Amino acid sequence: MAETSPPQGKAYRKKILVRFADCDPAGIVFYPNYFRWFDECTSALFESAGLPLPQLYRAHGLKGFPLLDTGATFSAAASFGDDLDSEASVSEWSAKTFKVQHRFLRGATLILEGWELRICAIPHPDDPGRMKAAPIPDEVKRRLG
Repeated sequence: MAETSPPQGKAYRKKILVRFADCDPAGIVFYPNYFRWFDECTSALFESAGLPLPQLYRAHGLKGFPLLDTGATFSAAASFGDDLDSEASVSEWSAKTFKVQHRFLRGATLILEGWELRICAIPHPDDPGRMKAAPIPDEVKRRLG
């Protein structure tokens, strides 16, 4: 899996080799694997901007950036042995949420476009086992712009 540097810290690109275990009995990528790759690419997007998530969470007292919603539109199938180019970037910001766009291509063929809507969460003041929405740290918005 070769990785390339993001342009200006705003996007993360990664090559993904489709492995046999990523495929269903029909020989195409089993769709939940794309969502696993979404999560991996989102984490790598933060890391590529100098924001490793465990350190970011500790520095700002965060519980994390849990998913509120996610979705994908599949345009073509990918199979065992395919090399996919993935890209992740933040496309929308609000005070407490952000949307990460994902694209997967095989050569010039668009395989999938998807997204994750994530919220910034802190421990709930009345019950630390629960979470509460919080403003996204300015550092995150600045670095992922």
